[in-house]
Amino acid sequence: MRALRIVTLAVALAIGLSEIARWWGDARMLPLALDELIVAAAMIWAARASTSLGAAPLAAAWGVYCGLMLALLVPTLDHLLFGPEKASAHFYAVILGAMLAVGLWALGRSLRLVREPSR
Repeated sequence: MRALRIVTLAVALAIGLSEIARWWGDARMLPLALDELIVAAAMIWAARASTSLGAAPLAAAWGVYCGLMLALLVPTLDHLLFGPEKASAHFYAVILGAMLAVGLWALGRSLRLVREPSR
């Protein structure tokens, strides 16, 4: 579970810090980056809480993460397939698809850890 906690922290910091860097200095930062920042905070909390509560917080956080990635991927694919054209739709579709794949792996791993009998 230690490796999953490290991955969780790394992904949380990556999405949180990337949104802060992307929107820094823009008045729209709070509403536009809020969803990613909330998910990043939930993932950081889950990584810390899992040391005492087990893998259930990790499963919940990764489930929320997967929901966010799916919510970001679907409109990107809609632009890519049906327009209007977005300059970076191909890039974002690949990145968001990879992020969703990582999230689904981590969700599956955390759910397996929840089902394992405690030692």
